Amino acid sequence: MSPSNLRLNLLLRLLLLALPTVLLARATDEKHTSKLKHKHSKTASPTLVYGTPESVGLLSAPLLELERNISGYLVPKNYGLYSNNQVHPLYPGATVLVGHQNTIVSHFAVGYTREYEDVNGTELPVEEWIKTEKDTIYDMASLTKMFTTIAAMQQLDAGGIKLDATVATYLPDFAGNGKEDVTILQLLTHTSGFDADPVPGLWIGWPTYEERKKAIIATELINVPGTKYKYSDLNYMALQFVLEEVTALPLDELIRDRFTAPLGMNDTWYNRGNEKLDEALLRRVAVTEYQIAALGAQEPQREQPVWGTVHDENAWSLNGVAGHAGLFSTAGDLAIFCQMILNNGTYNGVRVLQPSTVDLIFHNYNARFPGNAHGLGFELNEYYWAGPMQSLQTAGHTGYTGTTMAIDRPSNTFFLFLSHRVHPTRTWSNVNIVREMVGRYTALALGRQLA
Repeated sequence: MSPSNLRLNLLLRLLLLALPTVLLARATDEKHTSKLKHKHSKTASPTLVYGTPESVGLLSAPLLELERNISGYLVPKNYGLYSNNQVHPLYPGATVLVGHQNTIVSHFAVGYTREYEDVNGTELPVEEWIKTEKDTIYDMASLTKMFTTIAAMQQLDAGGIKLDATVATYLPDFAGNGKEDVTILQLLTHTSGFDADPVPGLWIGWPTYEERKKAIIATELINVPGTKYKYSDLNYMALQFVLEEVTALPLDELIRDRFTAPLGMNDTWYNRGNEKLDEALLRRVAVTEYQIAALGAQEPQREQPVWGTVHDENAWSLNGVAGHAGLFSTAGDLAIFCQMILNNGTYNGVRVLQPSTVDLIFHNYNARFPGNAHGLGFELNEYYWAGPMQSLQTAGHTGYTGTTMAIDRPSNTFFLFLSHRVHPTRTWSNVNIVREMVGRYTALALGRQLA
């Protein structure tokens, strides 16, 4: 055998000896890659799905107990300060939804959306009651602020506004009455210096929409900007006008066109013009308050009870569309909203926000105001709506009508409690005890040990 053939033969033998090792390594790598792909597909589902608690590593017993307890508060009883020391249910009906790892693990409804015929709680004939459903539409009240926040954050991404820019940059007339230094960030963190609400109410002091808008823009401060925390609807009324100025779109169209419609949130809407809804849609909406009987003749003169139009009088005065209140939605639509945030700004292939912008929701801008932690728009680290789930990475908000949203970033979990505790009157109850309970049972389902 020639030297060249000898070398070739030796090379072939070495390759044959190495081949099993190469194939084994390749097979192991493919198996590992397959595991990674499988793991990724389970934890990064682009849309929400329904599943058992156990399918995502949760305990089911606490969630079953949660449902029993939510039903329990339908029973008339003296709940102490939560029922103003009177014998009442805390709400006539409610819808609850808990999501974890892109999976809805609990979603149920209890009670009725229409039950009382007057402000005293006289019950309607039973055949006129309307049962609460999982897709019941609720008046979001101040949860509306979270949607206005997302619209503002989209403009941050687009360069339409800047956090450190003054409001007067976009609304020159805002600079009057010592407000020239108020910033967009201060509106979003309730540190602008505004009082809580317009005084008097917009429906009392000004007869037209344009006069009401001018009154909001001209409102004086009660604190020096940046020196105190004061929760204020005026912040979000002003923010609405900023957004409408920079986008040339009404707020309801901006929210609908830029994210709720693309996300498939088809049950989320404003009732522009405070119109009477058609019967089929109206029956899906939770009834709210006998407002005139509860508060007096100075209230807006409209059909009672308030049903299908916004409960908040100032939002009603702004033709039903306001930055602070006015939105209607369902637990299912809010679940998409929450999961979009947990997905760092995307849902079902739709990019709403950049991930770095989503981070601003969970950044505490109010560290100098202990007890009032705030990201952009969202409250942080609050026990009254999160219970033991509270943390600086748990963002959420409540609404006056009895609504609640909580988003826990570390555990990829969110929970929603929607009620209409203002039916028949706002003076009947405070539902914070229930909000805390939802957080408690969510924590127990996650396997946390609680005192």
